[in-house]
Amino acid sequence: MKNYKTFIVILTIIISACHSEKNKSEFIASTGQRDEAIVYAPEAPPPPQLEEQLKYTSPKIVKDEEVNEEEKPIINQEKKVIKNGSISIKSFQIDSSKKYVNEQLKKYQAYYESEVLSNESDKVSYDLKIRIPSANFEQFIKGIENGKDEIIAKSIQAEDVTEEYVDIETRLNNKRKFLKRYQELLTKANTIKDMMAIEENIRTLQEEIESKEGRLKFLNHQVGYSTLEINLFQPKEYVFKPETQDGFFERVKNSISKGSYFIIDVIIFFIRLWPLAIMGIISYYIINILKSKKTK
Repeated sequence: MKNYKTFIVILTIIISACHSEKNKSEFIASTGQRDEAIVYAPEAPPPPQLEEQLKYTSPKIVKDEEVNEEEKPIINQEKKVIKNGSISIKSFQIDSSKKYVNEQLKKYQAYYESEVLSNESDKVSYDLKIRIPSANFEQFIKGIENGKDEIIAKSIQAEDVTEEYVDIETRLNNKRKFLKRYQELLTKANTIKDMMAIEENIRTLQEEIESKEGRLKFLNHQVGYSTLEINLFQPKEYVFKPETQDGFFERVKNSISKGSYFIIDVIIFFIRLWPLAIMGIISYYIINILKSKKTK
């Protein structure tokens, strides 16, 4: 009897071991993973790699704020400043003044973004929009001020965009890291559903990366080249020009012509009243008929 019980205990242990080995084989076949050093019990959680893969199959993009501070790259803290200005200049000889501005452009590697010439009755003016390398901005303005013309008004503005630049650059680096992770996960996806979800995340990330790269390029261009608007003008001397008048006979001719127009307008006005004339004639005949009957 004792031998029979011992035999049943041994048989139970063998069956349990076989069942455990079978579960392990099924898990390895489903996940495509194998680790000889670890034996997974039937109730053990899925391995970390599988959890990581399932984590990224959601179409929700991981936000920048979810990145650990240790993963954020060290960004160059160089100041990013956009400089702009405007100057109004009264010229004593417009052609010489414009030539002087052209010389300053060549000297400081600047260029015209727009140039508008206006020749009005009281002045001749140039509206100039100039892009100047930021390193030469102050020297260019000093060069303009040292000219022979009179400075009427001047305004300079500086906008510090360092914080925005660093923020965009940090987020851009984080999104590139996430994009690389998604691309790695795409090669490990087992189902079409997982592949489509990961590809949607990759497409969204690529669009956001392109948008932020475009913004960085714009900021770099604005920081690298400053904008200066110049209103260069020369007043014209006032010359009195009396109004010319027609001679006597020409004025008589114009009066007769205008009088004939008046007569024509009166005739046309009365012609427009023909419905009233017809109604008046009809009313007159009706009244006469009624009077004659009354008299009889």
